[in-house]
Amino acid sequence: MIPSFDALPGGCLVTDLNREVRFANAYLHEELGAAPGTLIGRKIESLLTPASRIFYDSYIQPMLLHEKRCNEVDITLISATGERIPAVVSVRVLHGDGEGIIWCIMRADNRNAVYQDLARARENLKIQAQELRDLSITDDLTGLPNRREFERLVNRELQASERRGYGLSIVMIDIDHFKSINDGFGHASGDETLRQFGAALRAIMRQDEVVARYGGEEFIACLVDCDGDGAAAFALRVHGAAKTVLLNAQAITVSIGVATWRPQSPEALPEWTRRADKALYAAKAAGRNCTRFADDGSVAP
Repeated sequence: MIPSFDALPGGCLVTDLNREVRFANAYLHEELGAAPGTLIGRKIESLLTPASRIFYDSYIQPMLLHEKRCNEVDITLISATGERIPAVVSVRVLHGDGEGIIWCIMRADNRNAVYQDLARARENLKIQAQELRDLSITDDLTGLPNRREFERLVNRELQASERRGYGLSIVMIDIDHFKSINDGFGHASGDETLRQFGAALRAIMRQDEVVARYGGEEFIACLVDCDGDGAAAFALRVHGAAKTVLLNAQAITVSIGVATWRPQSPEALPEWTRRADKALYAAKAAGRNCTRFADDGSVAP
């Protein structure tokens, strides 16, 4: 007896090489209206209609001899009361001790319903997999890409820019005096400020711009095919977006650092990001609410 087969939600039986049933699970006994255990010892031919016996000899058996398996073929079974039951079977040879043949059996009139259930299950799995992927690449507070996804996207753009010969700019953005927001108004207000600023950034993003939450109150952007002038224009838009985020009727401000990468530059993304971060801290040192560029040290309002 093979106990693990008995729990399958479908018909399953095992025959020896003499076509004698060695095991039939409870599901198959029930489908055929046979008392438990009464199928054991019977020849497989006794469960088939005459036409299905011919099909077994002329097609299934040769397939088992040559391919060791036969997948999804239609046969007709005979129940204990003589009822003809259309079925779909997949058959394969078992190897090892007690070599024999295993039959997996499904009622043909249930096939469409089973396939529909399987299709729905596959679709649900796809949806769940996409939801899990979205969760893994998205900052749950702002809805922007997270740091890991940002780095993946930028590394892809770096490869493209090498081939096409255009530059990229990294922009680091920090909400000014964010600790004071948390301390003075509470962390819930701090979270709401981050959410509103994330939404304001999404509203100004263009097709060739990637904006993400880098961590804490820091955000980061990658501007494709963008020189210093383009980065300065983007920074002005970010400063304008900050003005739309109000805390206790007072608009927030941001400090911004910019570093531009050019084709054939030896810098990898971490070093390039560090340069933008240094420019950001220079902007803070210059009084905040301004932009500093790593390349020329200039400050813009």
